[in-house]
Amino acid sequence: MDWEVRRRMVAGKKRAKRKDCKMNSTVAGIDLGDRESLATVLSPIGDVVDRFTFPMNEEGYAFFASRVPKNARVAFESTIMAYPISRALRMHGYSDVTVAHPKTLAWIVRSKRKNDRVDSLKIAKLHMAGMLPESHLLDKDDQIVRDLLVQRVKLGVEIGRLKNSVIGYLKREGIYDSLPQTGDNFSARRREAIHSLRFNDNRDLVLGTMMDRLRFLEKQCTPLEDSIRENAMLSDDVKILMTITGVDYYLASLISSFIGDLERFPSDDHLASFFGIVPTSRDSAAIKRR
Repeated sequence: MDWEVRRRMVAGKKRAKRKDCKMNSTVAGIDLGDRESLATVLSPIGDVVDRFTFPMNEEGYAFFASRVPKNARVAFESTIMAYPISRALRMHGYSDVTVAHPKTLAWIVRSKRKNDRVDSLKIAKLHMAGMLPESHLLDKDDQIVRDLLVQRVKLGVEIGRLKNSVIGYLKREGIYDSLPQTGDNFSARRREAIHSLRFNDNRDLVLGTMMDRLRFLEKQCTPLEDSIRENAMLSDDVKILMTITGVDYYLASLISSFIGDLERFPSDDHLASFFGIVPTSRDSAAIKRR
């Protein structure tokens, strides 16, 4: 389907949904906590009709469902607890669940004194007015893929730091230049030379520990890469991205995981803006977007 046709269809559905939801609908704003949250419920005309706390567990979610109608529009800020409560509310029959982007709710953070009642009320009122920008939550499968990618990225950072530590240690001890000259600081020849080094004191333990840690971290990369590659071959979006020169399965998977559902972007310009790649020209007078 052509992108423009798809964009118009999606935009039309979203406008219709917003119009329908704003009329004759109850709104519930939740100030999330790790163990207990506070909900404020507004009537369709904006009056507070209920306010209560509930624990962040199955009993608490059931209690929330007993107090708030299933056709209510529910909103809360994106925190570590956003995923579990979002899944629970959908299981209890709530179809209109909005997660607010935390940076857009800076007025809560700037409050001199945090007040859960005020915060949940503000979230509810902003949501009723249609002024609550959303934060995208991944579905379960996409979340697992994202977690795999995040772990692989973190391993890469750790491996890079450890390699720099090894190189720095060898330079400090004055033996780095004696290693075989290769294009890769950790080629097979260099690794063999490093393992054969002997100081005949506790420096052998220090270097050996660093190299053992390096092998351990590198070994952990293999199963992660295998799983990422397997998931990449099942994703049409990843396959399309891999047709771009220089984009392999790993980079394509990273890009796809951060995009998520394309339907959440009304146009290709919104998608480009999300990645921060909207062309701009800057001068002393203004910023012009092309």
